Amino acid sequence: MRAGILMLVLPIVIAVHVSAQLFTDVNDRLIKTLQVKTAGELISVPCIDLNGGKQIEINFDALSAGFNRYAYSIIHCDADWKPSVLTPVEYMSGFQGLVIDDYASGMGTTVSYTNYRLLLPNRDVQFKVSGNYAVRICEESNPAHIVLTACFSVVEPLVNISATVTGNTLIDTYASRQQVDFTVNHKALPVPYPQTELKVRVCQNNRRDNVVTDILPSGISAGRIEYANLRELIFEAGNEYRRFEFLSPRYNGMHVDGVSFHHPYYHVTLASDILRSARSYQYDQDQNGRFFINCINCNDPDVQADYFFVHFTLDADPLAGGSVHLAGDIYNNVLDEKSKMGYNRETGRYEKSFLLKQGNYNYHYLFLPNGQSRASAALTEGDYYQSENEYGIYIYYRPQGERYDRLIGAERICR
Repeated sequence: MRAGILMLVLPIVIAVHVSAQLFTDVNDRLIKTLQVKTAGELISVPCIDLNGGKQIEINFDALSAGFNRYAYSIIHCDADWKPSVLTPVEYMSGFQGLVIDDYASGMGTTVSYTNYRLLLPNRDVQFKVSGNYAVRICEESNPAHIVLTACFSVVEPLVNISATVTGNTLIDTYASRQQVDFTVNHKALPVPYPQTELKVRVCQNNRRDNVVTDILPSGISAGRIEYANLRELIFEAGNEYRRFEFLSPRYNGMHVDGVSFHHPYYHVTLASDILRSARSYQYDQDQNGRFFINCINCNDPDVQADYFFVHFTLDADPLAGGSVHLAGDIYNNVLDEKSKMGYNRETGRYEKSFLLKQGNYNYHYLFLPNGQSRASAALTEGDYYQSENEYGIYIYYRPQGERYDRLIGAERICR
């Protein structure tokens, strides 16, 4: 049974005045399995309509036997995920520093944890304006220690977006890239100066490292703004995500070589992976980098799924000039030391092991050149125009005199 406590306002004001770009990430080693999604939807992006009736769900575990009190603060952001100039009273109704009151302990698991769930908006917090939002969650007793950040968007759908994705690009023809074209129909909203009043953001598979910004229209007509045949909207096609699942300690799941128990943990050894850059394209029905918590004979996987140590290996010579990262929602698409693979010269393989909750997972190996922030799949996964990718298109509007970026349209298109 999920438990609750009375929601309280922190006596200490949580600092929200930050200037750096915010993104979904975990900052505490005890926090695992962070999910940010539309509540009630298995496959979704963290985006809801303003006053549309749906909620954002922020779900995570704390690897501890007892309950910890976690408080949350909400930050409104601009189109580039930096805090906007709006004050909390301008973008939300409610209080900062409320305590998460929806929690439950893991049941019958070898690893002790408590699962926490936060739904927004709720009876205590409502959003007043559209745009990007970041939720910072901290320990109630130590507001300076931010354990995680969860980002999502709230849209007021004032425009319609029609989009296409093709392998026939300005650079190559049905080879290794994909071209995104789209049209913004805004008959219900006058946009006299789209070159300066609109900010367009396009991302692939919810990745943050390859978001395209600073896009100018290719054509403007009455009620229509076109973004077509633009070099900025050409993406590396990549490959289908690799997949594995482990749902029970009693048998091997998909892409699993073996399951064993070494006190105090279960261990899952995945089949060794190889580079796919020199292989031909092969279709696989992936979920574009997502994961889903699941286990056999579980009525509530959030609290009944166990944690296993999962061992990844990539059989490859060391790739010079950069690092290899495990990418996807498995690491919130963050390319840092946590997602970096280590190279074992004795075995001649890239290796990584860490605790994961039972379920179905997608992942990629991406190569990040030294000194750069944008990764590539060309060396590790290959680039194939046939790959099925998911593109997110976000249209922000800030007319002259406005103080924040309104999100007036969001569209997801899968090739």
